[in-house]
Amino acid sequence: MASRAGALLLWLASACASGSKAPAGPTPQPETPRVEVLPERGDTNKPTPNPQPLPRQPAAPPALALVRGWMPLLATGVPAFLSAHPTWDGRGVLIAILDSGVDPGVPGLDSTSTGRPKLLDVRDFSGEGRVELTPIVPQGDAVVVMGQRLTGFGRMRALAASGPWYGGALRERLLGLPPASDLNDNGLDSDTLAVVVGKASDGWLLFADTDGDGSFANERPVHDYLMARERFGWHRPGGAPLLTLAANVSESARGLELALVFDTEAHGTHVAGIAAGHGIGAVAGFDGVAPGAQLLGLKISRNDFGGLTTSGSVLAALDYALRFAAARRLPLVVNMSFGVGNEREGTARLDGLLDSALAAHPEVVFITAAGNDGPGMSTIGFPGSMRRGITVGATQPAAFFTPPGRGAPRGPDPLLFFSARGGELGKPDLVAPGTAYSTVPGWNFGEEFKSGTSMASPHVAGLAAILLSAAQAQGRSVNAEDLRRALAGGARPLPGQGTLAAGAGIPNLEEAWRVLQSPAPAATFDVELADHPGSSASYQIGGADSLVRFRIRRTRGSGSLELTLHSEVPWLSGPATVTLDGPESIVTLTQRPPVEAGVHSGAVTATAAGIAGPIFRLLSTVVIPEARQAGPVRVGARLAPGTERRAFFAADSGRPFRVRMATRVPGENLIAALHQPGGSPILGENGIPGGADTAAAVYDIDGRDALRGYYEAVAVAPPGSSATINIAIDHAPVGLALAAVPGDSVAITIRPLGDSAIAGRLNLGLLGGEQSVAVSGAGGGDVRVPFRLPPWARQLIVDLELDPEQWSHFTDFGLTALDSAGRILDKAPANYAHSRLSVALAPGAGDQDAAIVLAPGFAEPGSSEQWAGRVTIRLYADHPVAIETREGDEFTLADQQRMVFHARLGEPPWPLPEAFRPLGLLLVEAGGISWTWEWPIPRVP
Repeated sequence: MASRAGALLLWLASACASGSKAPAGPTPQPETPRVEVLPERGDTNKPTPNPQPLPRQPAAPPALALVRGWMPLLATGVPAFLSAHPTWDGRGVLIAILDSGVDPGVPGLDSTSTGRPKLLDVRDFSGEGRVELTPIVPQGDAVVVMGQRLTGFGRMRALAASGPWYGGALRERLLGLPPASDLNDNGLDSDTLAVVVGKASDGWLLFADTDGDGSFANERPVHDYLMARERFGWHRPGGAPLLTLAANVSESARGLELALVFDTEAHGTHVAGIAAGHGIGAVAGFDGVAPGAQLLGLKISRNDFGGLTTSGSVLAALDYALRFAAARRLPLVVNMSFGVGNEREGTARLDGLLDSALAAHPEVVFITAAGNDGPGMSTIGFPGSMRRGITVGATQPAAFFTPPGRGAPRGPDPLLFFSARGGELGKPDLVAPGTAYSTVPGWNFGEEFKSGTSMASPHVAGLAAILLSAAQAQGRSVNAEDLRRALAGGARPLPGQGTLAAGAGIPNLEEAWRVLQSPAPAATFDVELADHPGSSASYQIGGADSLVRFRIRRTRGSGSLELTLHSEVPWLSGPATVTLDGPESIVTLTQRPPVEAGVHSGAVTATAAGIAGPIFRLLSTVVIPEARQAGPVRVGARLAPGTERRAFFAADSGRPFRVRMATRVPGENLIAALHQPGGSPILGENGIPGGADTAAAVYDIDGRDALRGYYEAVAVAPPGSSATINIAIDHAPVGLALAAVPGDSVAITIRPLGDSAIAGRLNLGLLGGEQSVAVSGAGGGDVRVPFRLPPWARQLIVDLELDPEQWSHFTDFGLTALDSAGRILDKAPANYAHSRLSVALAPGAGDQDAAIVLAPGFAEPGSSEQWAGRVTIRLYADHPVAIETREGDEFTLADQQRMVFHARLGEPPWPLPEAFRPLGLLLVEAGGISWTWEWPIPRVP
């Protein structure tokens, strides 16, 4: 799902236009794109009302967005292709949007270019919209539902005279954060909204008191969406709904079931508009990529805790889409702009299940987002790592960083800095525009600009629909591998970015159609490292001459195929030709990597005579670190717009370090990112702006977070301007150990880590309290970890640590903090086995019971798999409290010397909740830098 980059992109747009440093609080002008900058939600500890009125106007007029090219279709040649072939606009093709839901009442998602219904069905597979129904008995013209007395029941009797009748309700507070959860737009998030269901001669129908007048008399009935494409929405009296809902009503062995389908994340609605919107914002000609295509809106995520797929929802939605398309004989494209990070690439259970389903349906095209965890290497998430899907990274269209009237910059658009990169995987396959102005529900007005690989994926889904539409018009049958070959074979490489960053590059429709019309290969193949199953590319840190063996498996076709191999780089070589005539073969490459520090990546391309485009690519990457042991690193470079400089360096477990990235020239800007060993972004904020001198981007890694292995620091130039950058990396010159001693005291041992004398100062303080709790569960049920939130707490940090080996079994894992009333303090989907949630607490938020809610989702439907992990809760006060040591605070140490400091703790200045230990801070000032270690302080009476 799109994440974390919106504010930075807004800053980049401003920085590229003006050359200024990042503003503290950007204020968009009417013509300035607002890229996924979410509205402030205020103090959720207060019961209601919402502190800010909802915006009733879009971020920019849709007509202006059309003129400015904020639906960036030019990059992939859509306007020219459809001008030449106006009837090949996706008509006759179905695109399934597996996402947070699709709002069926948004202008632009109501009809296709031929006037046919745009949304053929919307279904909820997440369970979030399920409404528990109980039989009700009317009392004359009134009925009581969930304690609410509603009149006008005669409307129901007129259509469903004999019953049976059922009642149920949605509770707003269970639907996440306002304004999305404020379904009736009354400024409160605490309403219970009743519905009644009865059976009429034409099927089940639903009534709701949408205007809040306490009566059904002026309400209209709503049938199941598939039956009548009817929809409804609660609203203020005289107003329009800010969220449109649809009903799914079905009978099963369990009885009557009702699910209400809605998009309280806005993500799926935005994605749908990019793929196939027509007349967005009711503006003629303002279309998505494939305006003739029809859509399925399949909700796979519960949006209450941050857009989380639920157990089995992805497979259930895919199964529905497959059956729906087959019954109507429609070519099917599936878009899934969802995913989480890989701990071990190529092992995700979801990938395997999806690949198996697609192997049984080779005609179905599955498009998925690469993920937003870049710019580090090996950051492709799953299901972007699946083999049979087309994985899409993201570029930043020039329309979003070029001021009006200046004209578009020459050349292709640069990569979005956070677009995930390959490494252990030969992904992404392609890149496409990753920022767009698109459709959103009414509650999300003002946020029409969103950015991420989530937005690039539906762009390619729309391209696939157009190509399928074109093939169908000519009576041709093509499959998913044909489409992949065409899109990749017709793509333009991205200058300055290799295959692991941009795949084959940016697709072009006309060129893709040319490839699709050319002869197809007699067979298709899958690539995997022979010695590392699951990895589709060779990736190693530290270079030495070696052999790399690839296993080439046939996935379709038969017969012998002779291939020519061509290497893109001189240090990677293989046989000139290979003949593939069995189910699998081994191809061995020789790599003699350069010795210079940096990332060295190359590919060997296999082609066949008479076949357009490559048959497959064999990718190899060798990383030569700047330093193989923890020590100072200094790197400088001149970066072209949108390009990056990487620095890999060694770190030690428990040893703090600092990474400083700055520009040399005042007025120049950069984005700085830091990735942990293995590729995952560091815990906390990643991808921060930097400038010259005091505006430098600085990462101070505390001792508790430092891991042993190779970190990756990345400096990225803005998309519209170059930058001269410096990267400086320093490690703490001393090591610390903390131990409890009798008498409510601690002993702190300090020792040098280098071969020279070290002088400095040691400080000890208390920050707050910490509790660590073992947690476990079975299947996809939520697990609550209760704790007491004290009145002095001003910040809450929660760490979730799961078994990395089990991570590949999940599809999501939510991490949410709730107050005593069940309101969300903050939430964050866990993207890796070790994830962190940071919550700023307003004054008055404390002195109440609270809870951390863990929400796992497994790949298999109905999973009851056991899982276990640990949750660490840290509470911080306004300011640390210093504790004096018996020996003072200064030290001078020669090589191999040690010094021990002693301190008596006494009672903490704040009453700690039960089961919490004092949280201490050890700070060493040495070499002009402050190094920190946070530790729960052990105590011995």
